[in-house]
Amino acid sequence: MSYTNADGLTVLTNGDAGVPAENGVTAVSAKKTMVVNVDLTKGDQNMNAAQDAFIPAGSFITSATLVAKTAAAGGTSVTIGLVNAAGTAIDADGIDAAVAAAALGANKAVACDGALVGGTATVGAADGYVSIDATGTFTAGEAALVIEYIEV
Repeated sequence: MSYTNADGLTVLTNGDAGVPAENGVTAVSAKKTMVVNVDLTKGDQNMNAAQDAFIPAGSFITSATLVAKTAAAGGTSVTIGLVNAAGTAIDADGIDAAVAAAALGANKAVACDGALVGGTATVGAADGYVSIDATGTFTAGEAALVIEYIEV
């Protein structure tokens, strides 16, 4: 038998069950992370094969960081964007435009600031696969592209 205490709170007894609140609180984080390994010596790359990871359609990219694993050499810059499964650009420089090779030295990281990162745009109606456009011929350089996003 449930009762109300002196503070006005209902106390449940004898196996009585309360009504769960449906206020949208969840223990699972809405933010997801995708890490793409980038080998700059491969030149231009579209990661849109069936086995490649993608950012689901409608998702919002909260941040993107390009972290150098080995120093870049030989090339001039790299542009990072998204393409759909067919390889057509969603936004060719939506992650970052023209990251200078000098910014990708040993122990360096670049906070990406393209139009799809932390602004008001979402990935759009198609799943987004990472696209790398290298300017110049890189003879060395590996990086990890870390993208944090919220899937809606």
